[in-house]
Amino acid sequence: MYKAVISDLDGTLLSRGHHVTKFTKDVIKEIINKGINFYIASGRSYDQIGYITEQLDVKIPIIAANGARIFDAEGKMIYEKGLSKETTEAILDLDYENIAKDSHLNIFSGNDWIITKGTAQKVYDRIPRDVKVVFKEIPKDELKNLDILKIFYIGEHEQLIKLEKAILKVTDAVNVIFVNDYCMEIMAKGANKGAAAKFLLEKEGIELKDAVAFGDGENDFEMLTMVGKGYAMGNSIDRLRRLLPKDFEFVGMNTEDGEAVKLKELFL
Repeated sequence: MYKAVISDLDGTLLSRGHHVTKFTKDVIKEIINKGINFYIASGRSYDQIGYITEQLDVKIPIIAANGARIFDAEGKMIYEKGLSKETTEAILDLDYENIAKDSHLNIFSGNDWIITKGTAQKVYDRIPRDVKVVFKEIPKDELKNLDILKIFYIGEHEQLIKLEKAILKVTDAVNVIFVNDYCMEIMAKGANKGAAAKFLLEKEGIELKDAVAFGDGENDFEMLTMVGKGYAMGNSIDRLRRLLPKDFEFVGMNTEDGEAVKLKELFL
């Protein structure tokens, strides 16, 4: 039997309204009571994950910012891998607004979600109303002063593809991923959920082969393919589907408790 479960949040563990259903809560509680370790691996910052662990009523280690940070069960950061100053300068020098029309820039620095001054409405227009986030607005010319974990752009998919090409022309020290069709993220090369999962599991005395993982975005690819058994959600984005082997196993959609149904089959 597998010893651990690593789960993405948005589009995976979370159902409609970005909340955990009662069925999913009950299944997770049961597998934890059976001694199975359960971890969350999300693109969100640590602070944005807290209300989920409150819903689950658990204190567990968290992989945050798509693997750029790891926190233990008590909330202490035990791992961090951010972007270098040289890399961030090369990316921030790009005229992204002309390359990707109507997109907007976002940055994770520490636990802060940073946006450029004057773009708050653009951000609110893209975020579901039931997701509560707090931004810090900073003038563009001050962004290079930040210690940056990840940079991400939100906009139309085809426009973001143009920006992806432009970024990869100015630096090869990054991993460019899509968490969904409208959000493209730039991480330090080597910073991903899979590498973070390996670090965390080894620290917990568990091998990757003894874990299962669930995800729906391109940012979940390494994690899904490095563990003993990965499961992609029925609502997975096309960029993830194209990366995965043809025989990769898919489960139900997040709005159908797809992960919890498979967990019940595996462990209960």
